[in-house]
Amino acid sequence: MIKVEMLEKVGYPPKVIWMLWLQGWDNAPHVAKACRKSWEICNPGWTLRALDLNSLVNFLPPDILEIILSTPKEAEAISDQVRLELLHRYGGVWADATAMCAVPLDTWLSMAMPNGFFAFANPAPNRMLSTWFLAAEKGSYIIEKWRKESWKYWTGRTIRDSYFWVHELFSEIYHHDSSFRTLWDTTPKFSAAHRFHYAPDSHDLKMAAPTDLEALLSDPPAQVFKLTHKLGSIPDSESLYSRLCDFAHRAQAPPSSPSKLRLLVGWFGSFSGHGTIGDLRSLESLVSHLAGRGHEVFHATSEPISIIGSTRVDWRTFDVSNCDTVIFVCGPILKHHPETRAFFDRFSCSTLVGVGVSIMPETHPNHYNPFVKVFARQGGPENFGDIAICAPKAQIKDPGNHSKAEIVVGLALRGEQHEYGEALCFWRESKLMLEALPNLLGHHGPVRVVEIENHLLRSQRSADEIEDEYAGCDLVLTTRFHGAITALRQGVPFIALDQISGGAKVFPLLTGLGWDAVYEITNIVALDIVRTGLNLLNDPQAWNLTETHCLHVREANRTLRCIDEWLDIVK
Repeated sequence: MIKVEMLEKVGYPPKVIWMLWLQGWDNAPHVAKACRKSWEICNPGWTLRALDLNSLVNFLPPDILEIILSTPKEAEAISDQVRLELLHRYGGVWADATAMCAVPLDTWLSMAMPNGFFAFANPAPNRMLSTWFLAAEKGSYIIEKWRKESWKYWTGRTIRDSYFWVHELFSEIYHHDSSFRTLWDTTPKFSAAHRFHYAPDSHDLKMAAPTDLEALLSDPPAQVFKLTHKLGSIPDSESLYSRLCDFAHRAQAPPSSPSKLRLLVGWFGSFSGHGTIGDLRSLESLVSHLAGRGHEVFHATSEPISIIGSTRVDWRTFDVSNCDTVIFVCGPILKHHPETRAFFDRFSCSTLVGVGVSIMPETHPNHYNPFVKVFARQGGPENFGDIAICAPKAQIKDPGNHSKAEIVVGLALRGEQHEYGEALCFWRESKLMLEALPNLLGHHGPVRVVEIENHLLRSQRSADEIEDEYAGCDLVLTTRFHGAITALRQGVPFIALDQISGGAKVFPLLTGLGWDAVYEITNIVALDIVRTGLNLLNDPQAWNLTETHCLHVREANRTLRCIDEWLDIVK
């Protein structure tokens, strides 16, 4: 048995297992059905998603699925793309239809993925990893990069270079991206080549089972076995193949799936004219997570925004009896905010939960906490990571390149913040301080300043279009917390300035997570901003940016995991 007790760091993927048989599971071969059963029996408390071509539409956006399926390609290539999309959007575990669970996931997986990703390593001299079992946290840097290169690979292409195209992409990223390389190098290596790893048409599976099989299965030499369905005829009942299929049905634990809850999720975009990109990304992150775990999810959104796996409703007419729990995600919770108060009053008899919200101090005149349970980023009994960073991304497009001779600086400014009091809000001073850098740069060469508006209505842009603006920048200067998070999502260096004296959201939520260019207005001068900006333009500090991204992702996943644990208790 592989020992992992000495590993200190741990990662926790969402407890969902993804499997796929495109032709439908009723038509799957005996070994695939046995493997599926092994995951069900061995992992009570995990949600198993056994998908086929028809059910994929319930989990992947139509535009993404259409592009994947519109290019004529082999079933394995479709499966390769689908697994990256599912792990990107939901996280969890991917298991090939012929991958058999030998050891419960809860006993080893979290310790095997300290960097939020795991795959069995070195199946062959020319392949760094196997893809028949993958595990990832939601927002995993490795999955994000791998997915991005997958989209580039299939752009304008109708045929793959080789059967192992997705493995080759991984290797290319590894050799060109130092952050990716460090994350994979420091991931524990469990060999994909072991006694129960069988290639297609393996003659050994057709042979009689070895005499020591029971001893091997009682203490498996690997956590996951890799079998095959490409054997021609089904071997007889005494064959190794049949004995392993019988092993898959062992009664190690009673099969059980987490109970499904009916959940209504509200946000600032539940009210006409409200909502920012940060609010929306937090909503998408939470809703996709809950839907992936098997809950029936409704989101109360005033504008016609669709989130795959959930149903959009009007909270003003929504039947309260149709849900078990009402969740409000993201933003400050204010006593004197008429729209949010109306929402909370309407659902005051429901179980109200706050996720990723900020609660004002009890001494503040705007203090208000309507929640039975709160996973607050600020102001609760315990602080939880903001979840916007883990929101799924749209299909990857080529953003194009701006002129190499041009520096693009994004300005994402918050403006007035009345909720903290006028005497404490130095928004004008912050604006002037941040504008000093592009003004100085303009004296030395071409500079394009992009004023980025995060508010969805005021910007008159979609959330994806706003993110594209961030992605096109060389440097982002922001007084918004989610301005920093959106820059981080796009891998763009940023300077974040908290314009509230003493710090409100920006400074306390961003400090301590690896990125030093975070300041509070009363402890900084314009010259410091200029120096920091020039340093970042000269050296974007890619590894520090990646490390900060991974730390925020880890905190977001901890939040989602704690939500899962609480929902399991209240079922």
